[in-house]
Amino acid sequence: MEVRHEPPSAETMFRLRAPLHVGFPDGQAVKVSDWSLKALYTPDLDGRDLDGLMLSIPFQGAGVYFPIELEKGEAENEYLFRNLTGRQRETLALFYRNLMSGRMSSTADMITALDSPVDLVPMGETDAERQAGEARVGSRRSRALVNLAYYGALFALVAGFLGMVAWNRFSTVPVLSAHVAAATSQIVAPVTGYVRELPVPAGTKAQDGDVIVRLDDQDALRLLAEAETAEAETAQMLIATEARLAAHAAQATEARAAFRGGIERFDQGVSVNTGDYHDVRLKLEAEANAQRAEIERLKGRIASFRERAEATALIAPGPGTVLEHLIRPFDMVRPGDPLVLFELDEPRSIVAHLPASSVLKIWPGMRADIAYMRDGERFGVQGAVQRIVVDGRGASQLLVATITVPGLGVEDSRRLFVEGMPVFVALKPEHLSHWLQGWRQ
Repeated sequence: MEVRHEPPSAETMFRLRAPLHVGFPDGQAVKVSDWSLKALYTPDLDGRDLDGLMLSIPFQGAGVYFPIELEKGEAENEYLFRNLTGRQRETLALFYRNLMSGRMSSTADMITALDSPVDLVPMGETDAERQAGEARVGSRRSRALVNLAYYGALFALVAGFLGMVAWNRFSTVPVLSAHVAAATSQIVAPVTGYVRELPVPAGTKAQDGDVIVRLDDQDALRLLAEAETAEAETAQMLIATEARLAAHAAQATEARAAFRGGIERFDQGVSVNTGDYHDVRLKLEAEANAQRAEIERLKGRIASFRERAEATALIAPGPGTVLEHLIRPFDMVRPGDPLVLFELDEPRSIVAHLPASSVLKIWPGMRADIAYMRDGERFGVQGAVQRIVVDGRGASQLLVATITVPGLGVEDSRRLFVEGMPVFVALKPEHLSHWLQGWRQ
C-alpha cells in the first residue's frame, strides 16, 4: 500500500471575512478581509506588482509570515493562490477552520501545522496501475542478462584499451621526433676574391675531382704585384752591380802592376789587403751572385702567385649533384662565404631523436617502420637502425639514431624523401619473435 500526501482542497471552501495582511517588498501592506483557501478578494491589489508578496496570518497577538504567489482570477477582485507549499496551506487551513468553528487554536496546534505539511491519506494501487508497472519492468533474468552484457562490453572496451597501451609500450620504443636527412654540404670560399667561373650548372651531376667553382685570389694578386716589384728592383740592382764589376775589371792591369804581393799571387786572385783589387772584386761578385739568387727566388714566387691569382679551383668532394649556386660570377667573396650547395650520391636517411632512457632499448639493425604524408596520401616503408650516437649533455642529452632503408638507391631515396621532411618512426624491438626463436632453438 502506498501513502500519498495531499493538501486540503480549496475548491470546497467557503469565503470568510477575517483580516489577513499582504506585504509588499517596499514595506507597504494591504489588509484583506475577504478570502478563502483558494483566493484573496480585494480591490486593493488591482494594478499592483504581485512579485515578492508576504502573507501575514494573525495568531494570538503575533503574526505568522510566509511568501506567497498570486495571480489574477476570473472573478471580480479575485487573486488566486499559486504554488502554496503543504505547510503554508496547512497553516492557512488551520486559521480558516478556527474561524469556521469559533474555536481558538493553541500554540501546540500551530506548531503541529507548521511541522505537518500535508494530510496523510491512504491510497491503494489500482489494477490498471499494477499492470502498467509490470509491463514496464521485465523479468529478473532478462534484466540480469542485459546488465551482464552491458558491463561485459564496458569491461572489454577498457581492458582492450589498456592492453593496447601496454602492448605499444612493450612492442615499440618512444621516438621524440624524426626527419629526413641528406648528405649535403656547403662549399665555402677558402680565400678572399672574385668568382671567376661556375663550370657545373645547378642541378647537374659532378664527379669526384671536378671543378665546380673558380675564384680569383685577391691576396695572391697583391703578393704577385709585390713580388714582381721586388724582382724589378733587384734586377736594377744587379745591373748596377755588374756595371761596377765591369768597371773594376777594367782596372786589372794597373792593379796588377801596383800589387805588392807578387805577380803570381795577383794572377791567382789572392787578396793580401782589405780594399785591394781582388778584395773589391770578390765583394762585387758576391753581391751580384746574391742578387741573381734573389731574382731566381722571386721568379719562383711570381710563378706561384700568378698561378694562384689566375684561378683558385674548388673541386667536388665526391660524386654528387650541384643542388644550388649561392653566388654569381664576379661576386666578391670572403673566407667562409658559402658558394655551392652540394649533395653526395648517397641514399637519404632518417634521423630520429629518442630520450636517453631508451639506451638499453635500441640497437643497430633494429627494425624501424617509417611513415610520412605526401599530397594528402600516407606512405610507409620499412628500415633499420644503422648508427646510434649521443647528442647533448646532462638533462638535455638525447639519443640520435640514423635509419636507412635497405636496398633503396640514391635516386629512389630522393624521389621518396624530401630533405628536412618530418616522418613518423616506430621502432620495433620484436621481443616476441626473439623469444619464439630462442624457444625453438
